[in-house]
Amino acid sequence: MSQCKAASLMGRKFAGLFLSAIAALMLSAFSNAALAEKVNLNTANAEALQYIPGIGPGKSAEIIRVRQASGGFKSMEDLLAVPGIGEKVLLEVKRFGSLRSGVSVLTEEMENNPPRRSVSAKSKHADSAG
Repeated sequence: MSQCKAASLMGRKFAGLFLSAIAALMLSAFSNAALAEKVNLNTANAEALQYIPGIGPGKSAEIIRVRQASGGFKSMEDLLAVPGIGEKVLLEVKRFGSLRSGVSVLTEEMENNPPRRSVSAKSKHADSAG
């Protein structure tokens, strides 16, 4: 292989790696921007709470029930009083939730991508509607 062909091949490999790196950085920046705002645990509705990993329809209902009964959460550890929330789920709640006022309940990303519902949740809803 001549030096010109080798240099050309190396240039193409470098360009491919460079473009891959740029794409990865752009995707990372977009993902971080979408998650820049957190769900306010003291004001969020059930649907918004379900954007937090580990929180489904049942746990979101329990969060709201405990929140209303206690007058709101004062610390993240208060969520341990919610049935079904243990240390593992609390870690996710801390990552994606907040107790600060002024935190948006839904980001644009959340509004455009509603949480997935489980089949059982859909069928329960359908059963209760009829």
